[in-house]
Formats: sequence, C-alpha cells, structure tokens
Amino acid sequence: MGIPEVAAYLQGQFHEVQGWCIPHLWNLIQPLHEWQEANGIHGPVGEIGVFHGKFFIGLALTKKGQRPHLALDVFDMQQFNLDGAGKGNRAAFEANLAAAGFGPGEVEIRRADSMAITRAELDEIRALCGGFSMFSVDGCHMAEHTINDFRIAMDLTRPGGVIFVDDYLNMDWPGVQEGLARLYLTDCPRWVPFAYSSNKLLCAHISHAGAMLRHLRTAVAEMFPEATIRMVRRFGYDCLNLRPDMKGRRYTADA
Repeated sequence: MGIPEVAAYLQGQFHEVQGWCIPHLWNLIQPLHEWQEANGIHGPVGEIGVFHGKFFIGLALTKKGQRPHLALDVFDMQQFNLDGAGKGNRAAFEANLAAAGFGPGEVEIRRADSMAITRAELDEIRALCGGFSMFSVDGCHMAEHTINDFRIAMDLTRPGGVIFVDDYLNMDWPGVQEGLARLYLTDCPRWVPFAYSSNKLLCAHISHAGAMLRHLRTAVAEMFPEATIRMVRRFGYDCLNLRPDMKGRRYTADA
C-alpha cells in the first residue's frame, strides 16, 4: 500500500518548508504505518515543537482522515525557548498546513510551554484527540524538557503507536541523549527504543515493540533494499539502525 499524498509532499512542498527533517525517514514510517493499519491501530498525530511544520505535515498526511492532529509550540513566547532551538512561527505553520490541504478542524494548534501543561490539560487533549498513533518530541532540547515531553508523549500515545525523539544523536543537542539516558537508567518506562534513523530515535510500547521491530526488519529489506540495516542494543532493547540511500530520492516504496 502506498501513501500518494505523502509521496507528493516529500517530492514537492517538503523542500520548501523551513525546518530540519530528512525525507528518507519514510523508509521507516511507511512500513510502520502499514503495520498499524493491518493491526487496527488508528489515531491522529501530535508534535511538541512544530516550528514551520516540515515533519508534522508529513506525519499528518500519513494519517490523513484521523483528526484532530495536535500541534504544540511556544511560537512567539520565546522566553520559554530556553535552548534557542528554532523560533516557531504560527503564521508560517498555518500557511504551510493550508498549502498541504489541511482545513479547519483538522489540526488543533496550541500555543503553550510543554513544561507548564497540567494534568487537566492533558486529559482535555486526550478527550479531544483520542490516543495518538504517532507522536513527535521536538521541543526544547534540554535534558529536563526531553524527559518531560517524552512523558507527555507516553501518556498521550496509544499502545501500538510510535514516538519519535528528534536529535537523539545530534552532537549540538546533547541534552536529548542525556535526558533519555537519565530516564532509562533511573526508571523503567513502558515505551522502549526499537529503531533509529535520520536523526530520530523511534520508541514503541513494550507490548508491541517486538512485533513492530520484526515487521520493520522484513519490510524495510523488501521495500527499500538500497538501505542498510543493522541491529544494535539500546538500553537493553533490540533496536534497528537504518542508513538510507541518501543519494537517492526514493522516500516511499511507490515513489
């Protein structure tokens, strides 16, 4: 099964939207989406730290028809952007959403500091959006924010979903790796790493991680034979490393 709208976005508008994202991520996302569809895992997508929407739009198109998606960013409240990791622009984000074909009611946009979100607000988001099928953590890159935002993602993402943690191995943002290391070495989260590619660590609910990893290993080899995969261990869990063919522009299997 292909994702025509996603393929069109990755070949076109994606390259015009400001931000930092590698389109070859869909070498992983496409087979994971297909696994979710086959296993009845539905739901919209969410992201903390949307910037101008480069990654968010691709995820939302992958789950087109699920609504509402959640976009959370401090936007103009830059006093809460403690590490200066990208200044979000709500007007640019909304313009990019419109250009991608998203209409009123499809995306819930919240201007907020994720560190200040209350339990009541999380319950409100859950009631509005349901459990998310994919959730991206890409807000402030300090260790404290990474832990906080990852906990929010675990709380709001349904079992069978995927959590993406941006800049996990980016040497300019060591707080991301530090935050996850603190979390996994001092706690026992129910979401565990199972894949890494293109600057993002992917985590799954421990009850589903093994099945998702097995599917991913087989599907990537079949759908993207030009990519290189290697199995490693992260925090005691099997994890697939994917190195896509960066010279090519084959982001989805039907492209």
